[in-house]
Amino acid sequence: MPERDPTCIGVVRHVLGAQVTVALSTDLAGVAPIYRGRLQPVGQIGSIVRIPQGLVDLIGQVSLLGISELSEAPAPGEVVQTGERWLQIQLLGEVARATGRFQRGVGSYPGLDDPVHFATADDLRTVFPGADNEHLRIGRLAAAEEVPVCLDAGRLVLRHAAIVGSTGAGKTSAVSAVLQRFARGGWAAANIVVIDSHGEYARALGDDATIRSVLASGDRRLRVPYWALPAGDILRVFAGSSGGATLRSRFEELVAQARRDFVDAASWLSLDPAAVTADTPVPFDLRRVWHRLDWENNETRQVAKDPDTACEENAGSPAELRPAHFRPYSQGGAAPFKGPHHGVFGSTPELLRLGLLDPRLRFFQEPQGDPAGVDPLVDVLASWLGDERPVSVLDFSGVPAEASELAIGVVLNLLFEVAVRTPVDQPGVGRPRPVLIVLEEAHRYLGAAAAPIARESVNRIAREGRKYGIGLVLITQRPSELPDTALAQCGTLIALRLSNSADQAKIRAALPDSVAGLAAVLPSLRTGEAIVTGEALVLPARALVDLPEPLPRAEDPSLASWRAEPTVPDVTAAIAAWRGAYDSDS
Repeated sequence: MPERDPTCIGVVRHVLGAQVTVALSTDLAGVAPIYRGRLQPVGQIGSIVRIPQGLVDLIGQVSLLGISELSEAPAPGEVVQTGERWLQIQLLGEVARATGRFQRGVGSYPGLDDPVHFATADDLRTVFPGADNEHLRIGRLAAAEEVPVCLDAGRLVLRHAAIVGSTGAGKTSAVSAVLQRFARGGWAAANIVVIDSHGEYARALGDDATIRSVLASGDRRLRVPYWALPAGDILRVFAGSSGGATLRSRFEELVAQARRDFVDAASWLSLDPAAVTADTPVPFDLRRVWHRLDWENNETRQVAKDPDTACEENAGSPAELRPAHFRPYSQGGAAPFKGPHHGVFGSTPELLRLGLLDPRLRFFQEPQGDPAGVDPLVDVLASWLGDERPVSVLDFSGVPAEASELAIGVVLNLLFEVAVRTPVDQPGVGRPRPVLIVLEEAHRYLGAAAAPIARESVNRIAREGRKYGIGLVLITQRPSELPDTALAQCGTLIALRLSNSADQAKIRAALPDSVAGLAAVLPSLRTGEAIVTGEALVLPARALVDLPEPLPRAEDPSLASWRAEPTVPDVTAAIAAWRGAYDSDS
């Protein structure tokens, strides 16, 4: 009698299309046989098996396992069969024995009683390619840790991706590991822009990235000029709302005229001033617009219909944000009279002034633009793309939520517009040199409550970015809050542990039908373990993601300080920072 192949675990018992049921051998100890001194986790969801079929080996993935038992009590004297163990596998592709090459899909199906083998490390290496000039390592197979899991870098970048996982599942570490592989793996001219909402990536990337923060000083300050926003969004940034219809209309008139005046004076612009609107992204002085709006809101006149008889006591200063002061209007029918817009704009002009004074929004006021200088957007975009480093981190921590959404919308919109308009045969960004945007807290910018400019920019990149050389990685702990269309555009999905049932259902719906069963293990994945599937990976895999070195600043705070001697907490520095009490040139 020939000796049984030590890799054989059972035989085919049922075939339904690509779904195959395998009866495990009765002499197989448990579901983790020992082979060459190592346990083989045959019974793990996501494990790989092979079914020899002549010139090819069919490759399948374990999606379910169980044991057959009698559902009713046996009759007296009846022999009880105490269980036939089985696996359910999903056929995914085949390996040609002559060439050792793997291809998706199967040309033939197994027959009944065909032997089924667990895949050894050598078998798996023929399926999962190693790291090279085209592939980027992100981890190793959970079922065979000596086998690396590598992603097709081109498909990862240009077909978009999503990295999801509950808080504490290892999501930020996984993103950092991918960014470090790009930065240190021979991709020195990469264009990766990380939108960092919480200041987590600076430590992990160090000298491999350019870090710009809204709270930094000098060249390290992140700048997003307000004049790149539409007029209505400028009001939302600095005043907290867009005001009533009358206010919006007047504000847009003033902004449109200020932009036209700048175009008239600027030697580096060739626009027709008549074509400039309140939303055209050219510089203008918002302080002068504020001063005029505030003037009209408080104006009194000696002669009601004569604007030349304004009763100002102090003209104020736009540059210093000092409002004009007028003599109070008379309560009777005598002069001074109210101006035509007196009080119509409510408190919005004062809120706009306070917003312009808010140190947290100072990054929105740079650069101003000089009619006699050069186009400031050139330097701004260059700073967003980094200083000849492969990764650029834009740190928006410390910015009010609505302001950060609008700023991020501006960044994404301008990067996309530049990529669209870059000629293929000229240096720049887009098709000649692709850009990858890594978007943290993606659900914030895609939900119904997000700022329109942010939501529209992300959706536009998701829909059209591939054609113009701009890729997107969506990172979120709440995939259930992502629109279906955005997730459907992601060609690669890296799903770490998810504990919320709504989030699990969202990922289950996003997984291909052939591996939907893998979603059942989402709540039980270990920290740093992920289901990786999509266009960048030849086969769906359950992988252990490599740890980055150094780690990002995403770990939980330590409680060691609770065991020290008790003292009164010193909150002076925190309150000073909150109030913006730092150097005026910071």
